[in-house]
Amino acid sequence: MERWQDVFRSRRSRDVMVALVIAGPAAIGLLTGFYRTSLLPSLPLFAGLTAACAVVVGLWRREHDWAAALLACATFVVTDLPYANYVMTYSLARRRRWPLAGLTVGLLLVWPLHQTLFEPATGTTPLFEFETSLPASGLNGLVYWSFAAVSPFVMGLAKNSLEAALMERERHAKQSAERQRRLRESTLRERSLTERARLASMMHDGVGHHVSVMVTTAGAISVDPAATGSIVERCDLIVGVGREAISRLGEVLDVLAAPAPESGDVAAEYRVDDIADLVGDYRSLGVEVAYAVEPVDGCDPATQDLCYRIVREALTNVLRHAAVPRADIRLTSTADRVHLAVSSPLAPADRATLPGTGRGLRLLADEAALAGGTLTATPSGETGRFVLRADLPRSSDGRDTGEAVGPSMT
Repeated sequence: MERWQDVFRSRRSRDVMVALVIAGPAAIGLLTGFYRTSLLPSLPLFAGLTAACAVVVGLWRREHDWAAALLACATFVVTDLPYANYVMTYSLARRRRWPLAGLTVGLLLVWPLHQTLFEPATGTTPLFEFETSLPASGLNGLVYWSFAAVSPFVMGLAKNSLEAALMERERHAKQSAERQRRLRESTLRERSLTERARLASMMHDGVGHHVSVMVTTAGAISVDPAATGSIVERCDLIVGVGREAISRLGEVLDVLAAPAPESGDVAAEYRVDDIADLVGDYRSLGVEVAYAVEPVDGCDPATQDLCYRIVREALTNVLRHAAVPRADIRLTSTADRVHLAVSSPLAPADRATLPGTGRGLRLLADEAALAGGTLTATPSGETGRFVLRADLPRSSDGRDTGEAVGPSMT
């Protein structure tokens, strides 16, 4: 069924059918001798005119409707075949060409008068059996042929009304779909805000409380007269890190409490130069860090921020998991890429490690992929080392989708 629908939708197929509608009755008129009753009793002239009318109306009824309509009217007057006028009336009504449609319909309405210009065909049989009972003149003929003349015009108007109704229904359907989409977005936005508020409350009551207790306890130990200088130094570091964590937590809570921004762009916070201070902090915690970095002048701030956070995550993992708290950091750059590698000893299977969320490297890998780079974590049992490699673009232009990180060790 769809195949036939596609055939009728084709413009070429419709042109061929229009030509057949006009040429078919003309061919029958030639075979039955009907052409002898026309103003062109010559068979070649009758055949040539009807063939030209079929071709012109089939091809020109849209772009050159004046020429096609005039030829259809002339063919009707000369050959007594109204089919070209029927086609043009329907086509002109579909395209709202009212003056030309009035011309074709008006000419068809004088059919009974036109019949008086022709003498009945002698020595021929009717084209069809029902032709013997068709009214040809008088009031009955006028009524009958008036219906025949007006019907294509009414069909064209009905087709226009149907298409207008379908277009209006589609417009209403699109408007309804748009309203539904906006309603869903509003509902999701409301749910998101509710969830963000709930998360902010949980983080404030849970994480904030525990970090505050940790900072308070470390501060109390640092002022204990029995504490050694090393202990006081480490407690002061814990207090500083804890206070920084509380400050960051406050920023996170502010973000969760605020409406979600339209754009996901976030300003870069850290630079590659800040990695040296980060390394110093972890060295004070007892982590042996070998750090080598090449100049990355002109590197995108977002890439530098991501490098800093990757190094921070790697050093945190070293502190949690490594058998020996030691890390080797190498940062190199090329014309368009930045390469970062952090290696550390693997943790023994029987060694207890500090707890982690298990999401740090996975989230960083997603950010690296969005930036057009890659982040891979490859533990090697042969070398006994865990190697974290990042390959990032110097510029954020021309980002593509990178590969995600393997199994996270956090």
